[in-house]
Amino acid sequence: MNKQDSSRGDLSQTSQRLEWEKSQMPYTIPNNSCVGCDNCRPQCPTGAIRIEDNEYWIDPGLCNNCEGYYSEPQCVIACPTNSPIPWQSKKGRCKVEPRDASSLDLFSNGKNNPFASAIAIWEACNVLAQRTSLHWETDEEGYISYSRQINQGRGAIAFHIQDPFKVNDLATDLAAVEGLDIRAACIHLIFAAYATALDQPWEQEFAIDERQIEKYLGMEKRKDLSKAAKLALMKNLVQQACSLIICIDWPQQGRINGFSITDSRLWHLVDIQHHFQEDNLGCKYLIGLTFKVKAGLWAQYFLNKQAC
Repeated sequence: MNKQDSSRGDLSQTSQRLEWEKSQMPYTIPNNSCVGCDNCRPQCPTGAIRIEDNEYWIDPGLCNNCEGYYSEPQCVIACPTNSPIPWQSKKGRCKVEPRDASSLDLFSNGKNNPFASAIAIWEACNVLAQRTSLHWETDEEGYISYSRQINQGRGAIAFHIQDPFKVNDLATDLAAVEGLDIRAACIHLIFAAYATALDQPWEQEFAIDERQIEKYLGMEKRKDLSKAAKLALMKNLVQQACSLIICIDWPQQGRINGFSITDSRLWHLVDIQHHFQEDNLGCKYLIGLTFKVKAGLWAQYFLNKQAC
């Protein structure tokens, strides 16, 4: 093969690669040309099309061009103006929406951060880190559960799994445990550090954004991940940390009364705020996330500074 044939081969391979990348690229909706008919949203098989402040956007972490469902993106077919277009590069983006301030960074002194130790925190960390290595059983109602005795067998602590927004019932299959990412344990411990700084964390929220999570998890070094991929990963990890349901049966100890907590969220995912950059076509590109989180009822017993 001569040099010219080799060059043609390289160009052909490059062209094929570009076509493949384009086919894998998520779509976006130019709101300037969108008529708001809402034909596209119910047709999306992955639920990627969202409405934020009366404008449409497509979650790049969910959009897969309908691959595995249809031969063509259904949003393009359903749109009367053919508005949806492939995700564009950053060129031409200008408008950045303001965002509320998050909670203060951890490790403000550059060395350490206050942290409360409690059985609810460490057992949840155990669940998220060891996952299927633990002994999961099916309870009387058919839900998978991990439990163990505490205080010499006089009490017990148990965990179930449920998505943070209660879209589904408690998990019944071990696949929910297998799907947990060990990095969700890190997110859980980060949440515990933030909750420790609050006077009443079972009533007060804290806010943490993608820039803080990226720094805490060392994800700024991951040059192999795009911004969209990092945001999708962070959202998934936060939702996993907030998927644990805790039950505690705590016995009386001396003059301290016993208590029971049934089906309490370990962490309430109160809200996810999406932050966008908008181009001159009105396409909204997701560039940031802020998670508002609150500790569950267990914190009233284990993180209550006033009742220590």
